Amino acid sequence: MDPAQFLQGRTRETELRRDARGRWFSGEDPINHPNLTRSFDSWIDRAEDGRFCLSNSINWAYVAIEGPAYFVKDVEPAPEGVGLVLSGDLRERLDPASLRQGPEGALWCAVREGRCPARFDNHAVSKMSDSIREDEDGVYLLISGEKVRPPETDDPLSLGLEKR
Repeated sequence: MDPAQFLQGRTRETELRRDARGRWFSGEDPINHPNLTRSFDSWIDRAEDGRFCLSNSINWAYVAIEGPAYFVKDVEPAPEGVGLVLSGDLRERLDPASLRQGPEGALWCAVREGRCPARFDNHAVSKMSDSIREDEDGVYLLISGEKVRPPETDDPLSLGLEKR
């Protein structure tokens, strides 16, 4: 059967949502199964229209995401760059050019090839403390021998939208 025919008359809208603390819900009902929530966390992406969705190798559907799409849970500094451990157990390399400082001083970056915003949790920031330096121009991060000065932004959730 042609997949387009199968989906005809169906919608990609769902009642799935994740709150700003990272908890998943179906409507008002919490979703607590650890394997399911970990899978959902790893499937977050942006649809072509810029809305968040869950996307895997089989299908995709819209979801509501409050707060960041991903949380940076851990960092793995290395001479060639910084590895990120994201919610959903995803791993990818930090793009230093995507670093931003949010309105409350939180560190953010873009992940998933620049499509989604990620917020560093306290553990990840503390692991980067050896990379945080200061000079006459202010605070910067030393990443692979380069000074990176994350610009401040009022809307870190827009990270990932500028590449569309």
